[in-house]
Amino acid sequence: MRFRCAGWTIRLAALLISGASAAEDSADLLQRIKTHIAEHLAKLPNYTCRETVNRFMRSGGGLRHLDTLDLDVVFAGGHELFAQGGSGKFDDQPMDKLVSSGTMSNNALGSHVDLLLSEDEADFQYAGIDKKDGRKSFRFNITVPLERSRFLVKHNSAQAMSGYQGSLWVDIETYDIVRADFKVNRIPSHVGVSLIEESFHYKKLPIGNSEFYLPERSEVAATDKDGVYTLNLVKLDRCREYAAESDVKYAPPSQGTADRDRQDH
Repeated sequence: MRFRCAGWTIRLAALLISGASAAEDSADLLQRIKTHIAEHLAKLPNYTCRETVNRFMRSGGGLRHLDTLDLDVVFAGGHELFAQGGSGKFDDQPMDKLVSSGTMSNNALGSHVDLLLSEDEADFQYAGIDKKDGRKSFRFNITVPLERSRFLVKHNSAQAMSGYQGSLWVDIETYDIVRADFKVNRIPSHVGVSLIEESFHYKKLPIGNSEFYLPERSEVAATDKDGVYTLNLVKLDRCREYAAESDVKYAPPSQGTADRDRQDH
C-alpha cells in the first residue's frame, strides 16, 4: 500500500508539474500573439471600406430579407466611423442616428477584437489546436465579466452593459486572427434582448501597397424577449487607404454615452 501511495503521489506530482508547464507555455503563446497583433495594428494605416449589410428577420415564420444597407466605414485615429455609402462624410455619432431602425453593430472592422488583445479586458483559456475556416489554428476561449465589459446592448430606448464569452482562432504559423465568435446571453431583462451572437471571418485584404487581415465578412444575430430573431450578414470590400480629402468629424459624445461604448447594438 505504501508503494502504491508513493507511486500515486509521484504520478500526481508529475501531472501537476506538466499542467503548470502547459499553463506557462499557453501564456507565452498568448503573449506572442498579442505582440504580433499589436505590430500588425501599428502598421495598419487609416483606411476606409465599403460595408454591405443584408438584414433578415424571423417572427413566427420563415426568415425573410428586410433590406440591404450600403455604408462607408473608416478606421482613423483608433475609431470606427460610419457614413451613408458614397457620402464621404464621417461623423462620430451613434449608429442608431445613421440607421434609425433594425439591428446594427458598430464593429464592422473588428476594433472590439483588437481591444480584447490589447487590453486586460478578457480572460483567455487555451483550448488546443483546431481547424477553422480552412486554416489550422490555435483556439482560445474568452470570458469577459460584466465589470470589465465594454459591450453595450441597446434595444429601443433601453440599454445596458453585459458580460459575454466566446472563442478566438489564430493561425498557428502566422499568428494572424482567423475567426472570432462571441455570445452574449446574460443581458439584463429590462433591455428586452435575450441573446446576441457575433462571428467575424478574417481574410487578407489589400490596402494601398500592402495586405492586412481584416474581418472580410461577419454575422450578427439577435433574439429579443418576444422571440423575434434578426440576422445581419456583413461584407467588407473596396478597402483603400484613407484619403486626406475625406471629411472626418469627431462630434462630442451625446448625453449618457460613455467612452466605453465601443460595442453598440
